[in-house]
Amino acid sequence: MTELEKQLLSALEQLQQDYSKRLDEWENAFAEWRTMSGLMQRENAALSERVTGLSRQVQSLSEQLRRLSQG
Repeated sequence: MTELEKQLLSALEQLQQDYSKRLDEWENAFAEWRTMSGLMQRENAALSERVTGLSRQVQSLSEQLRRLSQG
């Protein structure tokens, strides 16, 4: 194997290692993103339920106030 072939092989191996490292980083980041996305969806659903409940309470209080002001 010539010196040039050795250098090319070494460069190729380095590129492969860099690619593998970056691929692992991307896969880890994607898994983290999916976890966070799932958490946010659950939190958003809980907040939505809370807002709905509070809206009902406001509507009920508004109706009570209206009745009291008419009475």
